[in-house]
Amino acid sequence: MSSDTDEATAPGPDPAAPGPSDVTGPTAESHRREVSAGAHFPALDGYRAVAALMVVITHIAFSTGASATGAWGHTMARFDFGVPLFFLMSGFLLYRPWARAALEGRSRPNLRTYSIRRGARILPAYWAVVVVTLLLLPEIQPVPFDQWWRHMLAVQIYQPQGAIEGLSQTWSLCTEISFYVALPFLGALALGRRSRSPRSVWRRQMALLATLVVVATVFNVMKVNDIVLPLHAGYWLPAYLDWFAVGMGLALVEVRSRQPAPPSLVRGVLAAGREQVATLVIAVAVFAVAVTPVAGSYGFDPTGPWETLIKHWLYLGAATAFLIPGIFGGDRGVPALLSRPLPHRLGLISYGIFLWHLPILRWLMPAMGIPYFTGRGILVALVVIPVSVGVAAVSYAVVERPAQRYAHRF
Repeated sequence: MSSDTDEATAPGPDPAAPGPSDVTGPTAESHRREVSAGAHFPALDGYRAVAALMVVITHIAFSTGASATGAWGHTMARFDFGVPLFFLMSGFLLYRPWARAALEGRSRPNLRTYSIRRGARILPAYWAVVVVTLLLLPEIQPVPFDQWWRHMLAVQIYQPQGAIEGLSQTWSLCTEISFYVALPFLGALALGRRSRSPRSVWRRQMALLATLVVVATVFNVMKVNDIVLPLHAGYWLPAYLDWFAVGMGLALVEVRSRQPAPPSLVRGVLAAGREQVATLVIAVAVFAVAVTPVAGSYGFDPTGPWETLIKHWLYLGAATAFLIPGIFGGDRGVPALLSRPLPHRLGLISYGIFLWHLPILRWLMPAMGIPYFTGRGILVALVVIPVSVGVAAVSYAVVERPAQRYAHRF
């Protein structure tokens, strides 16, 4: 997924943000990128690398048939867990400027700047992978014209068959784009009247987040029980508003923690961030439950309504516990590990890894003479992952960074 930074949402110069004299070259720039409204969160690029690689591995496991058998295969089948990590990080990083506007009385994020920079961050690389895949992936030729405009506009999740083969991973990107569109409206609702007391502001914020969770819960219950909603509604934003809301809630907690007399909820989350080992044990334990059959099928078999809901909620719990140490753990343990050069650099190109790995997988398996669902997953991974990383690095240098630099003129 994309990298979500303060540069996408900040209303203007921030005293805590690096100025021109602080960032003088590519190395300094890259080490300052994972920020939100002036605060630096160096571990989150590493988290993004982990999430992207999990998505790659789960697709390799499905394509080779490894996910259908054995404990390790069943675990890899649940590596789509990378998606809630992406959604929580987007909620956290992109909502934080609105949280600061509400809790600190700062000006609202500039919507023109937000729109231009979000578009530049997401669309050029996305369009590149769509064009290359639709033109060159043999198994989908000829591509109907309507699939071209649906995928270029990122509205493929609103058609019953979803995304075309080779681009099926883009469903979550389409959902993220929906969140980007909705976020200014959610931010405006949360801000309300600026004359409110700090306690009223906090209550209004929490009421909004609770409403989003309720909307997602009702939507998901309706979806899995075939009440009104079509099957492909499972890709739509309302189904994941609770995941985004928790990320937004972490942003509120982080901002409120910098102020006097934080509420008990804030103190509890900060304590969880300090107790990294205990929090990570909880994350692993919840994820382990999601690996069991209680969360449904490991392959293409139908999954029952309650199994679908349980998996959704388990993923949310595990992702929240996993992410908290990276935000609130200071500069030791998980944040220190995920801020190292390798995870940091992989995080910078993680959007390209996410975008390109699936068409690369669909090209390379036939080229290697390996039919789908016939095993040899380790060999496929040893080829697909390095190639995906290399292509992503080129995409970052040639497409993503130039587009971002141009957008930052506005």
